[in-house]
Amino acid sequence: KAKVELGKKIYYENCYYCHGDDLAADGHYANAFSPPPANFQDPGVIPMLQETFLFWRIAKGGPGLPDAGTPWDSSMPVWEKMLSADEIWSVILFLSDYTGYKPRGREEHEGAH
Repeated sequence: KAKVELGKKIYYENCYYCHGDDLAADGHYANAFSPPPANFQDPGVIPMLQETFLFWRIAKGGPGLPDAGTPWDSSMPVWEKMLSADEIWSVILFLSDYTGYKPRGREEHEGAH
């Protein structure tokens, strides 16, 4: 629970400006970006992503996306320059706790091929 509280604090210090108070991509700056920030209230976002992918996306931000991914661009900062791995995992725990959505675990993905 302490990790969720830490994640909440970090989210509201760093992420809510774009991702919003209710985690619904409606932050103050959300409309300035194309594509818009991820809407964590959308059931097609967190449950569709593996935890490790979520971590990677937060850590590497927009600049971490491969060139092959364009025009699927992102304005998200490279958070690993500002947050520790523990802090990033805490934010992921907060997102899951707040929305009630859990990221996909590896075991759910194993038999999917």
